[in-house]
Amino acid sequence: MDDHDTGHGNRQNRLLNIPDRAYFVCSIAMFALFIALVVAASSIFMKNPYGSYDTERFYNMARIIVSGATPYVDFQDPKPPLIFLVLTLPVILGCETLGGLLFVGACNLVSAILVTMMAWKMYGRFSGFIAGLLFTLNIAFAQGYFIMTEPFTIMFILLATYLVGFTPKRHYLAAGILAGLAIGFKQYALLTVPLLIFLMWRNGDLKKAPVLVIGVLMPLVIIFGVIFLHFGVEAGLSSLNWSFGVAATYITEENMGNVTSYRTSDPLMMTANLAMAASMFTSMVVIALAGVSKDRRLSTVEQYFLLSAVAFMLTLLIRQYLHYWVLALPFFAFLCARLFRSDR
Repeated sequence: MDDHDTGHGNRQNRLLNIPDRAYFVCSIAMFALFIALVVAASSIFMKNPYGSYDTERFYNMARIIVSGATPYVDFQDPKPPLIFLVLTLPVILGCETLGGLLFVGACNLVSAILVTMMAWKMYGRFSGFIAGLLFTLNIAFAQGYFIMTEPFTIMFILLATYLVGFTPKRHYLAAGILAGLAIGFKQYALLTVPLLIFLMWRNGDLKKAPVLVIGVLMPLVIIFGVIFLHFGVEAGLSSLNWSFGVAATYITEENMGNVTSYRTSDPLMMTANLAMAASMFTSMVVIALAGVSKDRRLSTVEQYFLLSAVAFMLTLLIRQYLHYWVLALPFFAFLCARLFRSDR
């Protein structure tokens, strides 16, 4: 480092002469305050039928379960069971909107903490703050403060990522369990499995891939096993079908029986929807990919970040909705924060 750089570094240190612990606590407190404010605002928007359509379907299924009726038989929705099972608690307590939003807010805060910690470990504390800030702010534009599956899903994906990429023992079984829980909320989390296996391969641990896969299967067997045991074989088979069996129909058809899949068949409308969804995040994507293009010396974890960002972004080709950005968002935040990494 030359004298100019040293002087700049000293000036920066004098301006930010804050202990790491205080820096971290203040950053997370800032994120928590923003999350609380946006969750409060979301509670107002969710009174609008447009803002609560998906949520209302989730709660319809949760009410079916609480009432003793049969999920996936008396009411159908193409989602795995975990979102419905989790939302039974607010139904039982009689605080559906507030309870669901508190769950979402807690998930987003945990995700923000994880994003901050991972970027901090890789690039330094300012980059950690930038990554956490980008995630916390931009998930608002991706409808991530509404009661949807994505906030739950990305929290478990990030937890699995942290265990495999940022802990000495890597804990592949636990990471697999967390990935399985993510899949239990949203099917697209299946992409996490090959992505984590890629990271294992680059770590030289490919032979341990079966441990990860076993971990993934464990929560899924339990989740669907509960449906089979408690609600019967018909409900169990229907839950598997609506969770995974209707994938081809969901991708290619506008409707699935009595359930609207909201697939846009008009190529012009699809392009317009994709452009509108992408316009919110274009600058973030361009900055992230430009940084990668300028400095291609990617570490193993950064290669995983890039592949994850691209893989989850491609789900927009299936549905051009803003909340489809949520799963890709933290990985683009990492790549953007990389530009501010500390030379130390």
